[in-house]
Amino acid sequence: MLIRGLEIENLKSIKNIKMECSDLNLLIGINSSGKSSVLQGLLLVSQNMEQECGLNGSFVSLGTFSESRCIYEEKKEIKISVRSGRRWICVMFRSKEDGGLVVEKETDSEESDSVFLREFRPGEKKVQYLSCHRVGPQNVYAKNMTMEEGIGTDGKYAIAYLNQHHMDVIEPEFCKGNIDYTLLGQVNWWLSYIADAEISTEEILGADLIKASYTMYDAVQIRPVNIGAGISYLISVLIICLSSPKEAVIVMENPEIHLHPAAQAKLCEFLYFVSQNQRQLFVESHSDHIFNGFRAGIASGEMEQDAINIQFISLNEEHLSQAMKVKIGRMGRIENQQKDLFDQFDIDLNKSLTFTMRR
Repeated sequence: MLIRGLEIENLKSIKNIKMECSDLNLLIGINSSGKSSVLQGLLLVSQNMEQECGLNGSFVSLGTFSESRCIYEEKKEIKISVRSGRRWICVMFRSKEDGGLVVEKETDSEESDSVFLREFRPGEKKVQYLSCHRVGPQNVYAKNMTMEEGIGTDGKYAIAYLNQHHMDVIEPEFCKGNIDYTLLGQVNWWLSYIADAEISTEEILGADLIKASYTMYDAVQIRPVNIGAGISYLISVLIICLSSPKEAVIVMENPEIHLHPAAQAKLCEFLYFVSQNQRQLFVESHSDHIFNGFRAGIASGEMEQDAINIQFISLNEEHLSQAMKVKIGRMGRIENQQKDLFDQFDIDLNKSLTFTMRR
């Protein structure tokens, strides 16, 4: 189930956005421009497949209809359409006169339980979400005592999941190193490559807790709170991606949290690798290092341009969100540069040069 088209109407700052999608979709733009709203639109579709939870469910909770609809639009309907090839799903949230909400679903399939509909259900694990509000370094981590598997939208069960599933075998084409094909082996391959560290986990007997420790260079048994915070935020990114099933859609916010620019560049390689192995990524980022990592990959030929869809989300003069696909040309050049499209470095450099010349 790879999503090839997304259309959102009347959601928050979005009046109407249509977006063609690829294997790896990167959303960039200034704060409050509508990037998260695009991701939330996609997640709203998924969380309403299993049961009609409206605007508040397992992935996102947006509040009431009046809080969630576009304030510049008079329509009493939020509409989100997702397309995969010739298959499509449309979910509509309609406001009732009494303040209630009606959820309606339309699909191209005459079957009430089509494969496309089933794959969008949270219980199928084909749509997974990792928010920016994820758990950082802790001395111990909680086990997942609910009936649901997974690492949680905030990654709080990532360490427990790794401890329980560390020996799960990953398909060979989704592995690096050609040595250890287990989940733990692949997590450590990428963790070592990106951040020069490795992780081990241990269950604390008599408690519903898991202990994690790291090895870095010659130091062993390092507590998470005594190692760089970026590693703890990175680990949930690695686990959710490497444990995902084929044809999973992984929605992720700010995977680069607390990572050095060099590590962010390597993280781009990881995200691209995941997207080239029958998984699809929707990533929101505020990092020019993530953006430039994909530009460099395209320029060097190490990444296929058609496999990467970079969308610049901005507000127009009416304060409505708009999406523009960023065109990357030869040598990674941005062919349709816009204001606020990671232009701050050039602005600061020109300011510095101007000041220096005046002295």
